Amino acid sequence: MKIYWSAFLSLFLLLALASCGGEQFGTTPQTNASQPNAVTAFQQASCSNYTLVKPEVDILYVVDNSTSSYYLANDIKTAIQNTISSISDQFDYRVIGTPLLKTSTGDEDYQVLAKSPDSLPATATNKKVSSASEFTFFANLVPGSQEPGLERVRAFLTAHQADGLFRQKSYLFVVLVSNGRDTDIETAMMGGSGETIQNLAVYNARKASLLTLKSYFASTQFRLFSMVTHPGCAKSGWLPSAKSYIQMSKDLYNQPPYPVDQGSDSSPDSYDICSGSISGVFTGVNSAIKQIIVPHTYKYWPITFNDTPTGLNTNDIKVYKSSPTSAPTLLPASSWTYISNSSGTSYDTRILPTAGEPTTAHNLIQFTSGNEITYPDCIQITSTSNPEYFGFVVMGKKPNESTIILKINGQIIPQSSSNGWSYVGLQTRNIKVANNGFSELPAALRTGYMVQLNGSSNYYKSGDNVEIYYVPATN
Repeated sequence: MKIYWSAFLSLFLLLALASCGGEQFGTTPQTNASQPNAVTAFQQASCSNYTLVKPEVDILYVVDNSTSSYYLANDIKTAIQNTISSISDQFDYRVIGTPLLKTSTGDEDYQVLAKSPDSLPATATNKKVSSASEFTFFANLVPGSQEPGLERVRAFLTAHQADGLFRQKSYLFVVLVSNGRDTDIETAMMGGSGETIQNLAVYNARKASLLTLKSYFASTQFRLFSMVTHPGCAKSGWLPSAKSYIQMSKDLYNQPPYPVDQGSDSSPDSYDICSGSISGVFTGVNSAIKQIIVPHTYKYWPITFNDTPTGLNTNDIKVYKSSPTSAPTLLPASSWTYISNSSGTSYDTRILPTAGEPTTAHNLIQFTSGNEITYPDCIQITSTSNPEYFGFVVMGKKPNESTIILKINGQIIPQSSSNGWSYVGLQTRNIKVANNGFSELPAALRTGYMVQLNGSSNYYKSGDNVEIYYVPATN
């Protein structure tokens, strides 16, 4: 009997152990680890803009039409016309040509070539030409030995002061072409020595009248380019004009604002047609004329961060301003406000020189009065995505509640209905919660067995590490 009983007992213990093993060791403990998406940092940098305006350049050609112009070879005449072609296309130019000696039509005897013909005044409608080759510089010859060249310049500019042919604040250049001299100012001495006498009173009167015109037109620069005979010319009938045209070119060149393109030339802005050195007349001038930059001023600045599911954390926006000569400086919050533009309303970001550069950006910075951004300043904006807060932890299997261990960032959270966690069973729900002013939307819907975090200090957020350990239940 003992033998049989012993065998029966052994069998019973084996069955019991087998039964116990199925309950105690057959269910594998589970670990769920998760980490919500971390907060995303955003940064943008962009600069204010400007408008590049072609400077207005008015060029008056006063060209010798006396009988002495017969002495000008055709290649020189062609070279004079070609100087017009060297005017930079970057300028809003008007080239006006008129004869040096008055013809029967007086100050209405002129032609004009314009970069923008439609901008010319109505009085110039029938004076327009479309190319430099159409100018008739040497036509309408007027006989006689008198050449009041500087008076002719003064009279022509004065005659067109009010009709808009010459523009206010333009670069106003006069190109006087002659192989003679101004006989009102400079005359030959008796005896045939080649020396000349200057009528200083008349010269100073002409200079004063030209400077008065410069003031009237408020010219950015006012210059006389004299393409004339220089001393030493051996051509018969060619008269140097050292004390009239050449001297006036120098005196007007040396007026403020002082140009620098002629360097140390002893006769600046005067070119010797006797030697034919006239092709470079506008080479220096083209580089001396500066394009006009019109700065833009901005009241609104679009935030161009890529959209994210959680949106923009407007509480974390920082605005920095920099310039070409300074590093970014944090702007005080009092200098700007944030605008939410979810409706896509169009805002003109630029307020000067005109309203424009519209945007429908969903997020904008509005600069307060007096703190607008003007070229060449740049703006840098930083912020983050909205943090997400969560109040539920999901398990994939039904847990044995007594085995649950919950850790957030390595800290064990106790089981408590008031300040810890509680098991709430199988749920399908948004596991996000509203916290610290941030919404529970957009929702993060999950299905599973959940524990709920209780108490104001118990939650997890973007970037936190969450671990939950449990043994699955057997039923």
